[in-house]
Amino acid sequence: MKKSSISQSEAARRAGVSRAAIQKHLASGRIVSDGSRVDITSFEEWLAERTDLQPEVQPGLQVADGVAPINELRPDLIPDDARQQIEAGMAPYSTKEAIRIEKNYAALSRKLDYDLKAGTVVESAKVVETVGEEYARVRTKLLAMAAEKAPSLHRCKTVAEVQDRLTTLVTRVLEELTADGDPAAG
Repeated sequence: MKKSSISQSEAARRAGVSRAAIQKHLASGRIVSDGSRVDITSFEEWLAERTDLQPEVQPGLQVADGVAPINELRPDLIPDDARQQIEAGMAPYSTKEAIRIEKNYAALSRKLDYDLKAGTVVESAKVVETVGEEYARVRTKLLAMAAEKAPSLHRCKTVAEVQDRLTTLVTRVLEELTADGDPAAG
């Protein structure tokens, strides 16, 4: 058995508006009430008529014939010219589609702000800076290695002895660099 009414709070939640907005529409007669509850049939009809609450689902971006996509509109277009284009039906999006795009953009922007604050994403400039600093440390350590060990390498008698000392030295420097970058190592 289907419910014939819902609470005003439930109606507000489903419509994405405040309870006061639902009460305003009840008072104006746009939505019918059953006492303190909202008649589900009239609510669903009202909700279906609300174009700003019903995003249009399209498989892809559709541009009106003969209209340049939004990124190709002239940047020197003054507001009056833009208004005239919209009035002439030459706007790249319908009002409904423009509202949907705006709401999607706002939602994605809020999600990005949340992710930045939560630390799940970082700005690419910070990544570039951190990696650059790490590469500079590695370069400095490797260049210092030659000056530090040149006298001991000079005393080596055979190629195998030089190779063994260089391998030991490079391994030690790389282990130090790895330990420097590992927070668990200390």
